This record gives sequence, C-alpha cells and structure tokens, in this order.
Amino acid sequence: MRSEVRLKGWMKSSFKLTIAVAAVCVIVTAAGCKPSGGASSGGGKPFPELKLLYNTSEAHRTIAEAIQRMWAQELGIKVELNNVEWKVYQKNLQALDYDIARAGWIGDYPDPNTFLDMFVTNGGNNQTGWSNKKYDDLIAAAAKEPDIAKRAKLLADAEDILVNKEMPIMPIYFYVNTNLIKSYVKNMELNARDLHPLKEVYIEKGGKILPPDKQVFRFSNHAEPESIDPEIMTGNVEFNIAQQLYEGLVVNDPKTLDPIPGMATSWDVSPDKKTYVFHLRKNATWSNGDPFTAEDFVYSWKRVLTPSTASEYAYQLFYVKNGKPYYEGKIKDFKQVGISAPDPYTLKVELENPTAYWLDLVTFHTLMPVNKKCVEKYGYKWTRPENIVTNGPFLLKEWAPKDHITMVKNPRYYDADKVRLTKLIAYPIEVETTNLQMFESGEIDWMNTIPPSHMDKVKKWKEAHFTPFLSTYYYRFNVTKPPLNDPRVRKALDLAVNKKEICEYVTKAGQKPATTFVPPILKNYKSPEGLEYNPDLARKLLREAGYAVNVKK
Repeated sequence: MRSEVRLKGWMKSSFKLTIAVAAVCVIVTAAGCKPSGGASSGGGKPFPELKLLYNTSEAHRTIAEAIQRMWAQELGIKVELNNVEWKVYQKNLQALDYDIARAGWIGDYPDPNTFLDMFVTNGGNNQTGWSNKKYDDLIAAAAKEPDIAKRAKLLADAEDILVNKEMPIMPIYFYVNTNLIKSYVKNMELNARDLHPLKEVYIEKGGKILPPDKQVFRFSNHAEPESIDPEIMTGNVEFNIAQQLYEGLVVNDPKTLDPIPGMATSWDVSPDKKTYVFHLRKNATWSNGDPFTAEDFVYSWKRVLTPSTASEYAYQLFYVKNGKPYYEGKIKDFKQVGISAPDPYTLKVELENPTAYWLDLVTFHTLMPVNKKCVEKYGYKWTRPENIVTNGPFLLKEWAPKDHITMVKNPRYYDADKVRLTKLIAYPIEVETTNLQMFESGEIDWMNTIPPSHMDKVKKWKEAHFTPFLSTYYYRFNVTKPPLNDPRVRKALDLAVNKKEICEYVTKAGQKPATTFVPPILKNYKSPEGLEYNPDLARKLLREAGYAVNVKK
C-alpha cells in the first residue's frame, strides 16, 4: 500500500559538517545554486538536470533536500525539487510524468511477495516503466511454489535483480511507526502495518468512560483522499477511512495482524489448499437495512476484475482461478472464475495455486464489499455522503473537501453494541507542524507523522510511541526517460546517497538504512546483500555511462 507521509528528523551534513553549516548547505542547494566547480573527469557529455517529485510534506522535503545535496556534492548533478499535493502526485505517478519520485510502501500483508510482485511488468503499482522477464518469471514461479525454503530463494533472486542488477527503485530506509496518541484514548493497538480500526477504541478521562455524546475521536489523515471506493483506492490516506466504513470477509487482529473473522464467521480449506469456503454472518446487513449476502462479494470481486473499474490492485485477485484471464478478456464468462455463492451465506473461492497468504490478502481494502444497488444507481457519485451504503462500524456523514471527513456510528453494524465511539473526524492536513500544534492544543487525539524539526522534543513525550513497521521509504526512477533508462546511472545515484547518515541525522526515530526493498522483519525470508554507500564507484559508473563528472574533491 502506498504511504503518503513517513519521515522524522532534521538535517545534519552527511559529510560531518556542523549542524549550522549543514542547514546553510541545504538552503543554498534548494535555492538552485550549482555545486562547486572542480577537476573534470575528462571526456563525457554533461549530465542533464533531473526533477525529483514528492508530495507535500516537511518530511519529504527534508530528505529530498539532503539527497539533492549529496548528488550535487558527490556527482556534480543538479536536481530540481518538485512539490505537489497528494492527488496530483498520484496522477503523475500513474502517468509516468516524473523523473524521480519519492515513495513509501506499506506491506499489504506479512509476506515478501507484497513488496516484490508490485514490480512485475505492467503491475498496477510498478509505475517505473521497468520490465524484466526473468524477474516476472521468478515472481510467477514463487507464487506456485509450496515449499517455503524454495519459494524464499525464488523471491530473493527476484529481489537481487530489483536492488542490485537493474535498480528501477532506490531503497532509502526501513520505516519505524511513530504514533502520537492522547493518554485518554484507550484500546488503540500498535502493529507492524500501522493499521488502526477504531471500532474498539474509546475515550476515558478521570478513570471514567465518557458518555456517548463525548465519544468523539479526531485524527490527522495527512491528505485529501483520492477516493473512498475501496476497490479503487491505493494509499493509506484512503485506507484509514476504508477500514472504518467497510468490513471484509476477514479482518486483521489489531495487535497481531493475524486474520480473524469479519463478515465471515469461519472458513474451511481443502486439503490441497486451493479451495476456501467462507461462512458468512446471518445477522449482518448493509447500512440501508438490506440483507448482506455472499452475492455481494461475488459482485464486488467481479467489479475489481472488470478493467473499466480501473482497480490498480486487481492483480490481488489473479490468485483466483481464471481471475487473470477474465481481467485480460481471454475469458468472457465470469462463471468460469473461481468465485461463487452456493447459497446466500456461503462464498466459495478456488485458487490457481496454494497461496499461503490468501487470508491476509482477503483483509485488504480491494477485496472489501461494495453495495451493488448503490454503485449502479449513482455511478461515480455513489461514495457521496448522501448516497453511500456501507457495511462497517461507521457511516460517512460529511465530506468537506480540504477541511474534514466526519463519520458516525453505524447502528445497523452487526457488532454495534461493542462500538463505543460515536463520531470520528479526519482532517486532511498535509503540514506536519500544523498537525503537531493541533495535537498539543488538544484539537486532535492521534497523528502518526512527527515533523522532522520537532523530533528531538517529541521523542521525550509519554504520548509518543515508536514501534517496528512493515514499510520501506524509497525513490522510484522513471526508466523510460534518459538518462534514467541506463542501470549504471540508477546505480550511481543510489551509491552516492549515504543512507546511514540520513537515518542518524535526518530521520532520528530509529529507522534503518535500506539497501534492499523487503523489510528485515519477516519470518522465513532473507533479502540478498544490497549496494552500500560508495561514491567512488558511483562516479566510475557515470563515466562508464558516458557522462562527465565534475566535482571538487
């Protein structure tokens, strides 16, 4: 899942300058000043100026300025920083309208596949223009391999291509969860995906649980959602809303992330692990009172696999028998796809191959249900507050663009008696310092991004929580554009970034430098060794690629 904001800390020189001098260097570089002249490497064409895209955030700006300066000092490369709002950033990525773009990826489920299958040819979240048949074949083979050790080897070989041989992306660091939660907020669990379903959270002050009219929870959602259609949304800005409004067959335990019953109370798995039969709740309804049945999932998943829906995560259903051929138009009859409803409260799913993480996939927002009558009646307007029909613990009450989203308790939710919060208010504020001011003044109860310039202060607060995170901060390279179509250039840019010192002096929340893409917190998987900081090799690669390297050393 895409992450819109995740960085903490302030700038210190990556070359052991004092903090004051480093700050001046950042400002000078950001102003567009050219790096100091020096001895030329000899022949070679001038390296073109690059543009670096990032979505609005003090955090992203700070790290971009640090890397901008490193590339200038180590390689003599000039980079222009381009800051845009979340929605524009998303559109630029989808259209490949960028040179280099910041990115963050939160694992959709606790398995290396969620980090690696996104870069297959034409993958919905590839968005680099990169294609490699050997990589595609390794990912496909891993999907079919039941042996844990053999599967891990296939995925590690694929990751080696991604981060060592081809490098369409540049890993920078592995995230750490940073949550600020008011002490009166109870039952809010911290987990490795930073998922926060709020149906069991409540407010308690003075040792007493507040009455219903005071059970109001306010939080920063960092940006305006691109969509709240679960089958179209792509980022955690959107998923923060989706997990309150919708509920899938299976949900994640808020502490362990293990799959637990959602709309399905139980499920059976065939001996060959290729068929799942889910048994649905008989007391569940839609928010308009209509009965909730297995056909709602059949309709919703068919909608995901219909190309006109434009679901970027449609590939999550390619594990289903004939899911991919149907999506590609090779099969026209949906009855040939392994999704069926034998009766109103039974959903049968047949997979192409045994898929160890299938239940984890089922918890993901793309596989959440939508109401057929609502979607077909209102079209693209179905998610508006006056139209929307959902099945989760909360209802969409109000959406004031650029201001707030209000959700209220759903009285028809099957487990409504356990939902204590009566109102949720999400603020799409992109400026972290503004979020922090609102948290300090009591205007919001939770935020999960700490502004870099305030990290040292905030780390001392009892309300601050730092925990492991299944997520990676990285940059995408648009490999369709020269000079980034040359792997030597991409590797040179990576080798010139001192990621260790970015973590130590910029982020400062315990992040770890990343030379690989898969975070090192997963069981039964070890990434290959990645490329370490080596500016001399970076300059050598640029020269081999035919570019002059002008730096003062």
